[in-house]
Formats: sequence, C-alpha cells, structure tokens
Amino acid sequence: MNADVVSGLKGAYRGFTFSVLFSVTGLVLELVVFAVWGSIILLTDIVHWAVDTVFEVFALVAVYYAIRVRKSFPWGVLVLESAVMLLSITIALGIYVVSFANYLVIEYSASSITTVNSLPAVGTAIGGVFTLLAFLVQKRNYERYGLEVLKVDYVHALLDLVASAVSTLGIAVVAYTHSANLEILFVFILMMFIVHSLVEVLKDVAKTVTGANVDHGLSMKLYKKLVEECHDVVVNDVAARKIGSFYVVEAKIGVKPSTRISTVHRIRKKVVKIIQAESQLIYHVDVKIYPLFPKSRKKAKH
Repeated sequence: MNADVVSGLKGAYRGFTFSVLFSVTGLVLELVVFAVWGSIILLTDIVHWAVDTVFEVFALVAVYYAIRVRKSFPWGVLVLESAVMLLSITIALGIYVVSFANYLVIEYSASSITTVNSLPAVGTAIGGVFTLLAFLVQKRNYERYGLEVLKVDYVHALLDLVASAVSTLGIAVVAYTHSANLEILFVFILMMFIVHSLVEVLKDVAKTVTGANVDHGLSMKLYKKLVEECHDVVVNDVAARKIGSFYVVEAKIGVKPSTRISTVHRIRKKVVKIIQAESQLIYHVDVKIYPLFPKSRKKAKH
C-alpha cells in the first residue's frame, strides 16, 4: 500500500480516537446534567449524542482494521461489532420512545414543561465545545491527509454543532417563556438531527451485517482491469466492499505451483497498485494468492 495512504489512515485513526473521546465525554456530561435537572430537550439531545457516539466508534473500528495492511480485513469481527452497535442503538431509542410517550401523556397534555430552568443549557453548551473540538481536529486532519472519511466526519461534526446550539437555545427559551408548545417544537427539531444520524449509522451497519455493502460495479471494473494487466495468473474473484466513505477490496489470485515466493510478492504488490490506482477511496486491499493445481484426470475404465 502507498506509504501516504498508510500515514493518512494512521492520522485518521488518531483523529477518530479524539472524536470518540470527545463524544463519550459529552454524552456522560449530559447524562449527569439530565440526572440532576431533567428536560425532554436535553434527553433528546442525549439520544442524538448516543447515536453519534456509535457512529464514531464504528468509524474508529473500521479505520483501525484498514490500517492493518498486511493482514486480512476481519469482516466477521466487524459484523459482530456492528450487530452489537445496532442492538445498542435499538435499546437507546426504545428508552427514549417510552420517555417521550410518557412526556406527551403527562407533561404536554397538561400544558406543563420539563425544562423549568436554564441550567441544563450549561451541559449542552459544554457539549457543543467538545463537538467544536472534534470538528477542528478532523478538519485539520482532512487538510493534512486528504482522506474522504475525515471529511465526512468533520462535516457531520459541523451538523452536530448546529444541533448543540439548537438544544442550548431551546432550553434557554423554554425556561424563560415556560411554553409547552415551544418545548415540543424544539424537541421535534432535534429529532430531525437524530433521524439524520440514525440513517447514516443504520445504513452502514445494516449493509455490513447483511453483506449488502459490496459494490458490484466497482468489483467488476477491478476484475476486468486485473485480467487485462496481470498475465500468467488467474483472477478468481474481486470484491469491493464499502464502509462509510471508503472501500476495502479483496482479490483472489491463482498462480502456478512452481511460482517463486519472490514472484508472488511482486504479483501481490502489482495487484495492490492496480486496484488502488482505480480510486482514492480504496484504503485497504487484501490479496489472497493460492496455487493452481491441475485437475486430476479420471482413469479410463477398461
């Protein structure tokens, strides 16, 4: 793999590590504030934090595996972790749906509010600071390494910064006006951010779990390119799988049993170079080389 790509992946991994730390810290902070002061607006923002934390963890794990360029990409492990993340999101949303239904039946139906003071805004404001730090770190990393996965993350952080501002403003406005209608309005606005994050996470996780993340068009294109440029080998199969904003490609190449080990290494390097030249979004390439044994002939019956 190109040294610049490897360096970029390592930089992306460090960046996502900071993003995860910022996200987890913000989530814990808001949970503490919610336990003390409550507010359905704050609870909605917490759910948004939870979904985004899952998104960050998923990206961190995927980039970590992509860094291991000399090892096969462990799809089985990633599928298991994706299933766990999917279960975590389901539990978080289940708890929120019950809480929101309870809010509608008790507080909103009685025209009362849960945001009785502006103190919860302190939690959302500090959370916004963590989001801003994540945005600055990932934007700087993107400018340095140019990897698309970093751009996706810092753009997402920018949207989260807007959501944090909406939460802070909503808590302050409702605490000042004591309006139940304004409270539920801000809750619905924040729900749109949850839906946006949820769609991103579920799309990647569901495709990974079901195996639907294979890009058949790119796979076929790479297959034809390898057949055209690689001689004296058999291109058995090429599969390009997309994770978030980048691709992991697996190529199965057959060679003659008499092929030297040094030649096998040259074939591997050539295959990796051909595949990565096709797209800057291909960050990891697995080349599996196996010997081609002639089929045994059936003995003629006498």
